[in-house]
Amino acid sequence: MIGKKFNYGWVIVGYGVLCMLLLHYGTVGSQAIFLLPVTQDLGVSTTTLTMASTYGTIVSMIVTPWAGKLMDKKSIRRLMFFGILGTGLTMVAQSYVASVYTYYAIILVRTALNPFALMMPFAALAARWFTKENRSFATSIIFVGISLGGVLLSNPLAALIETVGWRLTYRYYGLAAVVLLSPLTLALVRDYPDGYEEMIQEETVGRGEQKADLVSLLKDRRFILVCAGMSCISFIGCSLYHISSYVQSLGYDARFGATVISIYNFVCIFSKMIMGRLFDRKGLKAGILFGALGICGSYFLMALSVFWSSAWFLVVIALFYGIGNTCQSITAPSLVSGVFGVRNYSEVYAKISTVTMVVGAVSTPVLSAIYEASGSYLTAWIVCLVLSFVSTVCLMAACMGHDRVKD
Repeated sequence: MIGKKFNYGWVIVGYGVLCMLLLHYGTVGSQAIFLLPVTQDLGVSTTTLTMASTYGTIVSMIVTPWAGKLMDKKSIRRLMFFGILGTGLTMVAQSYVASVYTYYAIILVRTALNPFALMMPFAALAARWFTKENRSFATSIIFVGISLGGVLLSNPLAALIETVGWRLTYRYYGLAAVVLLSPLTLALVRDYPDGYEEMIQEETVGRGEQKADLVSLLKDRRFILVCAGMSCISFIGCSLYHISSYVQSLGYDARFGATVISIYNFVCIFSKMIMGRLFDRKGLKAGILFGALGICGSYFLMALSVFWSSAWFLVVIALFYGIGNTCQSITAPSLVSGVFGVRNYSEVYAKISTVTMVVGAVSTPVLSAIYEASGSYLTAWIVCLVLSFVSTVCLMAACMGHDRVKD
């Protein structure tokens, strides 16, 4: 029963940390480290390679809403098993690619599996297993695993790539993920806690039933604002793929780029938990403003660094970027449960995720094209700075009247 004795949800949280550390970081967070070696191996530009995410948009638009509806009706545990198994195998397959077209095909398959293996199922499980007093905090701990992956694995992966090449590095990484995570999914994940229906009824008293069909959501001003705000965050968040390249463009080597990535991921460990607590205990606005400090501050300083930079200045940027990058994982789950409620959570979350994926897929090649056209990241960082302010305004407007400040 939720709230009595030990909450088994914390076991799921612990497993979520491990899964995010290995699988999410391996397939998403580590791409900044793999980007240049892969482009050099395949003989293509960064713009050409990152177009894979744009092609994956079509798959995301089809699969993600369907996956969200499926998770509300079927066993998340079983869906996660196949998603995690398949995702690990795509990592192995990617190590054998001989052309950019094969690379595209594998990314499309992985894109179809991501909604069942990464952030969405764990966000849904946290919403089920925890009450509103600890839900965002539990979610934040799960997603700390993404940052831990950056702290613990960035430098070893960079060194391994230099030693044995990106192909063997990715191949063995994928095999390790399959062997470790697939059986743990079946052993540790449970779909619902005891007392789930009672918790739902208690939280929905006085707020009515939230419909999750697209027509109803599009009539809801809050949904439009959340989508707009999270789309801006998704666009600017794709800059993480460019961090290593950005640092090297300022005259530093790849290892220092990996160090910067490790620093901002280390900051993310704590900023995610702080943001989760702020959402739970101080309300939605407090969490949004905390994230705004990071995203606005980091892109302002990154724009300045194009004119002047030092190693210590990049460390300061990494501190702000670590706070801002927290918005990528914590903001959407907290707003979905805080604004729209827990019932039909996966469906609403999936529809918002679909919109942000579309924007994110466009962002990566756009930022690459800006850099390759101008030879500088200045214009890209100015665009990101403007969008960071827009996102803050939209999200603050969406959560009006829904703060959960404790007496």
